[in-house]
Amino acid sequence: MGSPSLSLAMIVRDESKFLEGCLGSVLDVVQEIIVVDTGSADNSVEIARRHGASVFGVPWRNDFAAARNASLEHCTGDWILVLDADERLGAGQAEQVRSCLAHPSAAAFSVLIRCPHTMPTGQSVQVMQYPRLFRRDARVRFEGMIHEQIASSIERSGGRILPSTLVIEHLGYDQGVDVLRRKAERNLPLLRSRLAHNPDDAYAAYQVGSTETMFMRYREAAPYLRRALRPGGLPASLQAVVWNLIAEGELRTGRAAEAERSCRASIAIAPVQMAARWYLVGTYIERKDYAGAIASMDELLALYYGHEPPPPAGVSVDIRIEQWNILQIRGQCLWKTGDAAGALRSFAEAMRINPADAALRANYMAALRACAPVPTQG
Repeated sequence: MGSPSLSLAMIVRDESKFLEGCLGSVLDVVQEIIVVDTGSADNSVEIARRHGASVFGVPWRNDFAAARNASLEHCTGDWILVLDADERLGAGQAEQVRSCLAHPSAAAFSVLIRCPHTMPTGQSVQVMQYPRLFRRDARVRFEGMIHEQIASSIERSGGRILPSTLVIEHLGYDQGVDVLRRKAERNLPLLRSRLAHNPDDAYAAYQVGSTETMFMRYREAAPYLRRALRPGGLPASLQAVVWNLIAEGELRTGRAAEAERSCRASIAIAPVQMAARWYLVGTYIERKDYAGAIASMDELLALYYGHEPPPPAGVSVDIRIEQWNILQIRGQCLWKTGDAAGALRSFAEAMRINPADAALRANYMAALRACAPVPTQG
């Protein structure tokens, strides 16, 4: 009996900017590439065929799940991997993929999807977990015209979704604010339509609230996010994410005390996560409680660093704050408390990790000057 085979399933439209890189990242792990094209006017189809893909044209009907499912219908492999054109399978993971395919009982594996994200306290990497690698099964299909999901159908079929350490790099958030806004503006009417058809759809309410949050329309987002928290509406891992979005809105609209309560509600659901704890740091800084911010950052550093791999977060969407960035902000808070020596030590530790950052170097030099001995008159 041979090794299990793997099909790549994609939907594309005018993705020539990204498609070649995506396909190149999987050539050593997939045996079949299925591309459903929904009306490209560029050379996406030619790029796909050049990489050995079977390409099928499907009319676009404002339904992402329908397009995804059309791609699944054409797959013949034992397993299916789903990627978007602006995603890449992380390098050096071929053996991990093969290990997943050889699992005797798993129906699917969740993968980590990494993409850059801007938080109130600075730049971060957002980390999401979705089942993107699953056994081919006629009962397993995507659901939802927008922000389509496949987990429910896997679970209804009796399958188990296991965690994995596989990483997909998502480049879409590097395209600039205008591109992201256009995508979100395209998605929002579809989300509202989905919610209008099913007012109890907590996932659609979450996605509307999340999109409004991306537009920084926090007061518009809040009722949708609260609606998403209705009992039984979302799994706990997504409830924690909703609390984080509520906290973001509260923090950005000057309600730090309310944001702290929302952060703690999220942490109560998923204690080992970065997002809520990082927002919690922001609530302390907003209130100029620098000692509280420092204590929270010390907890973050102890929780996440010194572990390989990092502990599982327990949330569907988390973030990854680089250690040097936490240390830099910790140093800034120490400086605010008047502890120049402590700030210098924190900046120095951050510099050892990332010596090239100009702002960090400026902070370090300012602390170094403040701690320099005063020359005596002789």
